[in-house]
Amino acid sequence: MSITVDLKILDNRLHHMMPAYATPGSAGLDLRACIEHTQTIQAGETVMIPTGMAIHIDNTYYAALILPRSGLGHKHGIVLGNLVGLIDSDYQGQLLV
Repeated sequence: MSITVDLKILDNRLHHMMPAYATPGSAGLDLRACIEHTQTIQAGETVMIPTGMAIHIDNTYYAALILPRSGLGHKHGIVLGNLVGLIDSDYQGQLLV
């Protein structure tokens, strides 16, 4: 069984930083922050960072996961607000982390 994941580019700057595997052994694609200016996050502050993209999964039995990079959590204390981003198959809005 194969599934199709449609990728919609919402920000033209994303063409230069598309999600990609960092190494041949990478378990997932690395997303990039798609922001205009440097973002400073204060201790205890919550911010939503745009990715500049949206996806649509064509099979309702599948979902996507957004997981934090391990280094961001233990080195800098930056984690996803809900720890794991579960993207439903029918969600088509911009992915925010």
